Amino acid sequence: MYITIKKGLGVFCGITVLAICLLILFTTDLKTLHALRFMNPRYLFMSFFFICLSWCFDALRLQILARVVGTKLSFMYGIKAVLAYTFLSNITPSSAGGEPLLFYMLNQKGVSFGKATAIAFLRTMITMVFFMLGGPIIIYFHREFLSSTSLKMVFDYVAIFLAVTVFFFAYLYFAPTSARRWLNVVFRYLEKIPFFKGRSSRIKQGLLQVVDEFKSSLREFIQDGRWQFFLVIFFTAMMITSQFLVAPMILKGLGCDVKILSTFMVQGVLNFMLYYIPTPGGSGVSEGVGYALFAPSVPTHLLGIFLVIWRFLTNYIWTIVGGLLIVKSIGMQHLEEITRTGEPASQTEKLPH
Repeated sequence: MYITIKKGLGVFCGITVLAICLLILFTTDLKTLHALRFMNPRYLFMSFFFICLSWCFDALRLQILARVVGTKLSFMYGIKAVLAYTFLSNITPSSAGGEPLLFYMLNQKGVSFGKATAIAFLRTMITMVFFMLGGPIIIYFHREFLSSTSLKMVFDYVAIFLAVTVFFFAYLYFAPTSARRWLNVVFRYLEKIPFFKGRSSRIKQGLLQVVDEFKSSLREFIQDGRWQFFLVIFFTAMMITSQFLVAPMILKGLGCDVKILSTFMVQGVLNFMLYYIPTPGGSGVSEGVGYALFAPSVPTHLLGIFLVIWRFLTNYIWTIVGGLLIVKSIGMQHLEEITRTGEPASQTEKLPH
């Protein structure tokens, strides 16, 4: 897995550098340099402020989720956890690597593996719901976002996989007996495939444990922490809003006066399309789809440099910061063990506060 982490980091860096070079090569001219020279630094500062604010809201909702299961997290530890999660998510395919690390960091504060799984799952699902509902609704009223065939293909691909995922987990949640019976049949067949041989039972048990813990935690929220559940939803909305305000601030700084609502709609569709993207952290695809979606409202000479600055503030810089935090707090060798097993390490191995 250590080799996989190194490969993922290499793929992320390689695709990111290639995307940046292509954007700058095909969109930069003298007007671009003029816009950069006279860029208003106040808007750049505001962009940085909003993205920092989004991390604060993310840490706050993690604190609340942990509090519901009886664990207190410091605000700074919450920041460290979400940044470390971001690093590993951005260098692994389909952002799959972040959860095991988040399990581990929650476990260091006394959260059981099952409850840590539920917290991470609930945190992800609440965010997904915003884009699962928002993306299709925006497309329904603004079909022009799918004017190109490639964008329509990406949208359809993600929509199908999301629909299957929602149906699958809903089936497990509302009809557990029937679902477990079908899972037994499916995994018996999977056991015959060399890749799944010896693994299918562990995958099935892990999947069922996630669903059981999610049901248990959701029940705790509804019964004992209803107002906290709504607070998590509120902080999620504020986190997304803060992130979405970065793009219009950068554009205004570059002298491009766009409507904030239109940039929000573009980012809503973009975030919807990035689910199930196999590249690490959606690298390459984010820049490409972002280019296609922002192109109608942003002049070509500003589009490339805007996307580079936007991705740097919302993604690249935090991947670097998260990586530095992991190396300092955990170490790559320990990280290898965590991501390989997918389970929290011993409680005796504590992270610094």
